Amino acid sequence: MLFRSCSRFYDTIRTINQLKVIYLQEVSEINSKPSARYALALFSLGTEGKTNNELEKHVLNLLKILKSNNGLNDFLRNPTFSSSDQENVFNAVSKKLKLPKHLYNTICLMIKKGRGYDLVNFSEDFLSLCSMSKNELIVQIRTAKKVSSENVEEIKKSIEKITKRVVRLEAENDPDIIAGLELKVGSFLFNSSVNSKLESIKNILKRG
Repeated sequence: MLFRSCSRFYDTIRTINQLKVIYLQEVSEINSKPSARYALALFSLGTEGKTNNELEKHVLNLLKILKSNNGLNDFLRNPTFSSSDQENVFNAVSKKLKLPKHLYNTICLMIKKGRGYDLVNFSEDFLSLCSMSKNELIVQIRTAKKVSSENVEEIKKSIEKITKRVVRLEAENDPDIIAGLELKVGSFLFNSSVNSKLESIKNILKRG
């Protein structure tokens, strides 16, 4: 069942020349975000200093922390706290994580400008820039049940063959999708989950 869905997904990629489309969508997505100029500035500094590989590791770690349930992202997104309070807290976090100078300065500037709420987008934008510079493609797969490492590797190789890019595949199991799978390549989402079909039926019924 899983691979019938994947097969349909691969056919879709072939029919729309997905390599060019995905790349253009990635660039368009980044450029359209307010967080983009900060990510681009950091990426430029990293390119000049040849430190983007190190920065990428730190940003990836920071993103995981921001997305975890530790309250940090909620605090930085809360407008009732002053930017100075947010900067003090981030300073303590930065020391613990030993963030590089350019990354620390960029985020402090965002907080001072009242953009502490946008750190997740900033982090994702920077990681996307790093991936594009290495001809990588980030692929996210969500299934109701955990996919075996063999199946993950098979999906990864199939997408690499089609797109001619190095795939970094992130697999996640989510019971909420009930059955089937969701595959996200760049900004292209292929959704064959039962949950998405139920939502479609609900929308049709609402329209009468």
